[in-house]
Amino acid sequence: MKRTVFIRLLFHLTIAMVVITLLVGALVYRYTNMMLKEEVLGTNTELLDQTRKIVEQALGEVQQMASSLALNSEVQKSVWLPWNLEEEYRFLKSTSDLFTDRINSSNYLHSIYLYSAINQKLIFGSGITDLSDFAYREGLQRFLGNRSASAWEAASLDSASGSDNVISFYFTVPILDVQKKGALLINLKEDVLYNAVVNTNKRKLGNVAILNSEGEVLSYNDKDRLLTRFDQADIERIQREKEGYFIETIGGVPTLVSYMTSSFNGWVYLTLNPYDEVFKRSKEVIRTTLIISLIALLLGIVLMVLVSRTYYRPVKRMVQAISAHMDKPLPGVPYKDEFGFIGESINHLFNENEEFKAKFRGQEMILRDHVLVNLLSGKGTDPDEMLRQLQYYQLGLDPEQFIVLVVRIHLEEAGDASENAEQVRNLMHFQIRTICEETMAAYGKGVYVSQFHKHDVIIMNTGQWEELNQALEKAKELAHRMIAGVTGQMEGVALTVGIGGNYRKVSDISLSYNEAVEALLYEQLAGVGSILSIHDMQVNRASRNRFIAYRNQVDKLLADLKTGSLDKALQTKDQIIDQLHRDTQFGFSYKHMMLTHLLNSLVAVRVELVQKDDSHEEERRWYADFAKLQNLDEIRGWIGLVLEQTAGELQSKRENKNVEVIEKLVDYIRQHYREPIGLQTLADLVFMNGNYLSKVFKEVTGQTFMDFLTEIRFAEACRMLDDTERNINEIAELTGFGQKQNLIRTFKKMTGQTPTEYRNREVMERLNEEN
Repeated sequence: MKRTVFIRLLFHLTIAMVVITLLVGALVYRYTNMMLKEEVLGTNTELLDQTRKIVEQALGEVQQMASSLALNSEVQKSVWLPWNLEEEYRFLKSTSDLFTDRINSSNYLHSIYLYSAINQKLIFGSGITDLSDFAYREGLQRFLGNRSASAWEAASLDSASGSDNVISFYFTVPILDVQKKGALLINLKEDVLYNAVVNTNKRKLGNVAILNSEGEVLSYNDKDRLLTRFDQADIERIQREKEGYFIETIGGVPTLVSYMTSSFNGWVYLTLNPYDEVFKRSKEVIRTTLIISLIALLLGIVLMVLVSRTYYRPVKRMVQAISAHMDKPLPGVPYKDEFGFIGESINHLFNENEEFKAKFRGQEMILRDHVLVNLLSGKGTDPDEMLRQLQYYQLGLDPEQFIVLVVRIHLEEAGDASENAEQVRNLMHFQIRTICEETMAAYGKGVYVSQFHKHDVIIMNTGQWEELNQALEKAKELAHRMIAGVTGQMEGVALTVGIGGNYRKVSDISLSYNEAVEALLYEQLAGVGSILSIHDMQVNRASRNRFIAYRNQVDKLLADLKTGSLDKALQTKDQIIDQLHRDTQFGFSYKHMMLTHLLNSLVAVRVELVQKDDSHEEERRWYADFAKLQNLDEIRGWIGLVLEQTAGELQSKRENKNVEVIEKLVDYIRQHYREPIGLQTLADLVFMNGNYLSKVFKEVTGQTFMDFLTEIRFAEACRMLDDTERNINEIAELTGFGQKQNLIRTFKKMTGQTPTEYRNREVMERLNEEN
């Protein structure tokens, strides 16, 4: 006999060792790769955050300088007044000198320009130029065309010394002027800013590049690597995630790109690291791991050879012992190894044992029940095989014409969980089965299946009755006699029977079973002890007008509930339940549909009008509780509780609604008082009548809408007269009064003075305090 077990065992163990070696190597490589990646990403994130802070500090200083220049009186005059070089040379020269001083005082500034829309010219350190001759004309026109007060962008200008790359900052003059009478343009030297600020530490893993929010390069030491913009998907990912990394092929080299988006101006800071250089150590680790694992594999194979030789000896002795005790050798049994020989020997001896044969025949009862379960579950796919099993296991069924009855058993002691109670329940189920099988014997062939999906099931042959209605009537008669027999002999027991459809093929038994289970769903409406036939539910359909009449009653109930008439809603609910209880022509399926429509309508009211934080959980609890109700009386009481709860929540919502609406409108007025808003505008925002809104507004705030709006505008006008040097026309426009006359009229009404007199009085009071 060949020692095939030894060879197979050694081969399998070798494969296992190889797989384990490769798995360990892969895990070590992944762990090392992950650790290196976290180290690189952590370093890059620190570098990007440091660079972002320094750059934002520099840009903040530029913005502060722009604000300071915008408030300068010479700059203001240059924007607002027409230029006459002979008469106004002094302040134009002063403005130009101011720009020159600022440029000379900073290493980062390249140039400063002031554009005047009135004169269509620009002032800079070297003089005055026309807009048509301005090198940065396109960027300036884009800025003047939008509504933003400031903007950053990159620009490039060809000069005699080469191409000058700058980062431009545009700022509105005067500040916050919607019409943009003028604009400041401050250009930063991109290369100086990068070398002095951005590239803070070249020993880090790569230098830092700056991109705008659209992915265009603003600053980088090697722009040739970033001439091609990133894919739109990468830009969208950067804008969405704000901080992270991805791998991009740049210049044919796989590159690890770490990025961070600034909340200051939306710029993107990123670093570029060659992927192979960063993770070179991972390959060295996996190479070392594989070499060590290979050595361990060879040692393991040698050890397996020694161990398997030792464990093969008892197997060999067992084969010799079996061969010695056999009277005659096995008939031509094909076996591959020693274990095959041992297995076939045991099977041969076992098959000749009479006790085993008796036990095997006893297992046929389990297989018989398994066949019935497959019939009810619809798992049998071959009709011929199913018929063969019916005949083989002698199930007592004809091969055609079946009706399935599903029996739901109700026991009064069902809630007791003690061991003795369990035994009592099992005995009662056995007694019920005995009564039902005795009753079935008078109606021809059939089988009884206990506790299939928590129900008892009867498969009944109906081939002896040619007409469908006659077969259905016999099935109902059988159900009625079973109920009468069980309830008459057993106290505290009730049965509800669901009857499926009549089918011809054995493969359709599962369809009849599912229909019987579906019929049992309407026990909630019919009550315990009913006989529910799926056929009756399909043919007993109510007219459309009857269903619409019930829905109209539900609509009336909802209308009473929304208007706060809880008593009327409860009365309508009782009328609906009473009609459903008395209505014998309205089928169970339609009754169930009607009650479900009522429940869904109540849920919709709560979602639409109550809008509580726990609404979804409460609605799920409603559906769960509704499914547990047993009859119409329980449904009547439960719906009454739901109506009372919903009515209380609606009443609370009404009391708080007006205050919430007015608070939102007050916030809206404070944010938009500069605009020409009126009472009708606010009424349209909250979908209310204007007169009603005026009444509610005064009840909540104590003021009329117009008095409230005028008070806010007046307070802002007083602040601007005290803190700014704007003229009366500007203040009237910026505070929402529109024309100067409206502002003067309001000031005379409030203070008895004109705005000019008010400002002069405030100035005199401050001078007196200083003196």
